[in-house]
Amino acid sequence: MEKRLKKSIINLYGLPSFGFQLFVNMEVFYFAAFLTDFAKLPMALVGIVLMVTSVFDILWVPTSGVILEKSNMRWGKYRSWLLVGPPFAALFFILQFSKIGSPAINAIIIIIGFLVSHLIWNIFYGGHIALNSSMTTVREERIAMASNRGMFNSLGAIGFSLIGMPLILTLGKGTAMGYTLTVVITGAVMIAAYYALFFMTKDYAFHGTAVSSGKTEDKMSIGDMLKQIIVNPPLIGLMLGELGRYLGRFVIFGLAFYYFKYVVNNLAVITIFMTGLNVVCFFGAAITNPIAKKIGERNTYILSLLIFIIGLLAVWALPMSYISFMVIMFIAYLGYGMPDALGVAMYSATVDYGEWKTGKNARGFIMSLISFPIKAAILVRSVVITAVLAGAGYVANMNPSIELANGIKNGIALVPAVIMLIGLLFIIFLYKITPQNLTKMQKEIAARKAQQV
Repeated sequence: MEKRLKKSIINLYGLPSFGFQLFVNMEVFYFAAFLTDFAKLPMALVGIVLMVTSVFDILWVPTSGVILEKSNMRWGKYRSWLLVGPPFAALFFILQFSKIGSPAINAIIIIIGFLVSHLIWNIFYGGHIALNSSMTTVREERIAMASNRGMFNSLGAIGFSLIGMPLILTLGKGTAMGYTLTVVITGAVMIAAYYALFFMTKDYAFHGTAVSSGKTEDKMSIGDMLKQIIVNPPLIGLMLGELGRYLGRFVIFGLAFYYFKYVVNNLAVITIFMTGLNVVCFFGAAITNPIAKKIGERNTYILSLLIFIIGLLAVWALPMSYISFMVIMFIAYLGYGMPDALGVAMYSATVDYGEWKTGKNARGFIMSLISFPIKAAILVRSVVITAVLAGAGYVANMNPSIELANGIKNGIALVPAVIMLIGLLFIIFLYKITPQNLTKMQKEIAARKAQQV
């Protein structure tokens, strides 16, 4: 019989996510700025770097899943990556934010740093996520850990928003070295966070895996892994729903600058707006655990997105000052923060569905796919934002006009609402796992395994 999880593990399961967010937000916010203003690459090279890295960033998601699924090191199939991966990812991420040699040489070093660091961190990120379902089959424990991860995610994002730029400016005094040293510091915090969970989970290293190190097991082929997607409607629905949710969020973030500058004419409050959204996301994650335990993960996800969509439609339909805009957006953004705390538990359930359907467990591969909607949304957001601005007739530093204001308002509210509504429909029609049928599937899986012994 499996050991029940210690409270300390449930409460600190999300700690690596704090370190990870503190670490990767350097890229989210400042990668393009580093390339142009600090590494001082020509725009042609900047375009090449961004294109190459964006393409591989998506390709690395299934690749890392295959590597995670086929690996089985001595400290546990998934747990081992918490020890092995973070130091190497941090080392190569430092190269991504380094100014070395001529522009061409520097671009190559940056690309190498990006490709290697992202492949490695996709693997240990997936390993951390996979521990949610491998350490326990108890639904309540999975939900609690997923909610906990959501809170730590938000705390990491808030932390970086508070210390990121001050560190860059203090350490670098306006040079590229500020970025490099900030990555060194946040990388050290990230490594420490992953190592803390690694040592805490020693007694659960081989939970949910077929065997421990040193023994043989049937390796799942790449074809079998891909089949896990095709025969798994809940997984397809969840990924498409998450794609809509993330794409809507990225469009809002990308258009916030234009909204505050050209619609409400108060650019100074954008920092309050961005920080406030992260704080709301934290509270959304905090209240998710009891709600999901009571009405189920699927119903909580649907309710949350409906709150977000209704709030966006209110912003679009009603005249608002920047204060009323922020208040409505903060309330609506609870609808983003709550699903953010459910994702891990819901992906865990699709692992069980896949094993129930096929008789094979592809936990590492499926859990690594949690990154795919994020990467795809990042790639698509630039197209959406460009289309919105072009449709509004935007020209840099133009005088505000009614047409421009309406176009930006449509882009920051109506467009994300429609995108999220489409994603919500995929959840409603494809993700039909409930607490009741999940328990039934787990019992059938356990019965099959008992017959094989």
